Amino acid sequence: MALIGCRDKPPEMAKVSEVFPNLPLPPAASLVSREGSADALKLTLIAKARPADVEAYYREALSSKNGWRLVGDTRDAEGALVLLAQQNGPALWVRIQSTDDSVMTKVELAGALLSGAKENKPAS
Repeated sequence: MALIGCRDKPPEMAKVSEVFPNLPLPPAASLVSREGSADALKLTLIAKARPADVEAYYREALSSKNGWRLVGDTRDAEGALVLLAQQNGPALWVRIQSTDDSVMTKVELAGALLSGAKENKPAS
């Protein structure tokens, strides 16, 4: 009986507010899953919009007028749009892919905490 209480606890997941302090979510989206570790997260959403509309939304949301720098904009082998955006804080990876019926859109948002920002100062 004593061994039951000694099980390893699952690792804690990073907080959404820490990994994604300024997270743009597409309109009419719902959360499908959340995966991660203590310093990184991946959220998967389904948006009730066509892929072209979600792509346009993210290109606008991740523009300089909203405090972002879009530093990566490409298509992967499956045809999904992959964006990498930076701001004063953690980077954001966005992967946008059509669902099989092309009526809705799967959006994967990934990010990680800035680790060692204070510890990596140059030695004086």
